[in-house]
Amino acid sequence: MKSLALFRPFILILLLLGGCASLPDDLEQVPSQGNSNPEQTFLGAFIAEKAPTDKTLSGVELLSASGEAFSSRFAIAGFADKTLDIQYYLWKGDLAGQLLMWRVLEAADRGVRVRFLIDDIYHSGRDDVYALLDTHPHFELRVFNPMANRGLARNLNFLAKKRQLNHRMHNKIFLADNAVAVLGGRNIGNDYFGVDTQANFFDLDVLTVGQGAREAGAAFDEYWNSRYAVPIATLHRQQYSAADLQALRQQLQESLLEKGALPFVLALEAEENLENLKRWREGLLWTRAQVVVDPLERFEGQGESAIVEFASGQIEDIESEFLAQSAYLIPSPQGLVFIKDKVDQGVRVRLMTNSLMSNNHLTAHSGYMKYRKALLQAGAELHELRADAAMREHFKANDDDEEIPAGIHTKSFVIDGNQALIGSFNFDPRSRDLNSEIGLVISDRAFAQKVVAEMNKYFDPQNSYRLYLNENGKLRWELQNPDGSITIHKHDPGASIWKRMGARILSWLPIEQEL
Repeated sequence: MKSLALFRPFILILLLLGGCASLPDDLEQVPSQGNSNPEQTFLGAFIAEKAPTDKTLSGVELLSASGEAFSSRFAIAGFADKTLDIQYYLWKGDLAGQLLMWRVLEAADRGVRVRFLIDDIYHSGRDDVYALLDTHPHFELRVFNPMANRGLARNLNFLAKKRQLNHRMHNKIFLADNAVAVLGGRNIGNDYFGVDTQANFFDLDVLTVGQGAREAGAAFDEYWNSRYAVPIATLHRQQYSAADLQALRQQLQESLLEKGALPFVLALEAEENLENLKRWREGLLWTRAQVVVDPLERFEGQGESAIVEFASGQIEDIESEFLAQSAYLIPSPQGLVFIKDKVDQGVRVRLMTNSLMSNNHLTAHSGYMKYRKALLQAGAELHELRADAAMREHFKANDDDEEIPAGIHTKSFVIDGNQALIGSFNFDPRSRDLNSEIGLVISDRAFAQKVVAEMNKYFDPQNSYRLYLNENGKLRWELQNPDGSITIHKHDPGASIWKRMGARILSWLPIEQEL
């Protein structure tokens, strides 16, 4: 033990040096572009059969159900001819993640060029899997804004270079052949597709073709070719054999044996997936849409939020209603002023976020809880999702009788029932100031009304609490019971005193700008 004590100062020095580690000068990045001729692929030609002649239009389809959101990604990966461009903040190694990765690797085996871009913050310990996938001749994987130290000093590396590494890539794109893209709020994992047996999220995605898909491809290329997108081979030098890759392929394929645990039917045959594609194609609404994506300067502490800039340009023109749902809701001072000004002008402002019991981040709730009164005083209608929301019925994995709690992960807003944005942007400081985000703006009343109808389900009393201030200015939660009676709660419903105290204590810490 004494000899170990003698080495402790040296161990600490090594860890600190690891925390200060830097990336090599040569990142071995080779630039590339997405498919330039989507119309010459199966998916592009398939869409073109029913597309209007106006090439500036986008076809859009709302994906609200978790099964549809998963199956759409699974299907388009199966029909990709030339390219799969995939960009995510989080991709878990659970059943949903393995099934979709199996599908992506299957595409690479067919000769499809896969470019896979993943943020680094939540992927400690995944380098082996990523580097192994990268050995495939048609699979290239890059890690965005990575920590140079991949081992024990990873967290120290983050702290030593927090100013740079605190900026994270929150963008989410699943794009085949530059012809069909899925954008929205979902990461890849069981809890984003109703599969998890502990808790699941409600969310919204949008499938887009035409101009929307091409703009998504341009956004992907910009991030892929940036100096922040570092090839995994530069970070992880271990050598792998063809047998190693085959073992991983076999492991991913074995996940198909568990597809019965999905709360939806997963089509594996090409004929079934083609029928799904035909159904989605028939449901497409062709309209004006645009991708809004943050500039790469965000990772240098510069550049304003593109989505905030877009919304700021629309604020003055709002006439009747601003409707927003966000997993995390921490308004800025300007946001509170905007709400009060709009309400004073007769605009209805309706907001939905998570309750204490449905929020998956206690720290995020601790930041939000400080603003509930201010939001209500500004005139907003404020609702929190119930963890026991009636809508969570379809989350019951494999028809079990367990009551799986629900959370909301949606990041969308609708202006005057005419214009909708669906994307990755939360109404919090991290999305406004630190992370990069992406969204699709659809300027069409018919589509916006679909989004409103979906959002209204969450506002239903069976699914949310209505917050209000009583005659003494005290915060209250209104709960409607199954028999129609009303229960008023004085504290966060369903939360223990210890959980409420934990959130309160966190709210005293100076961490709001990190949330």
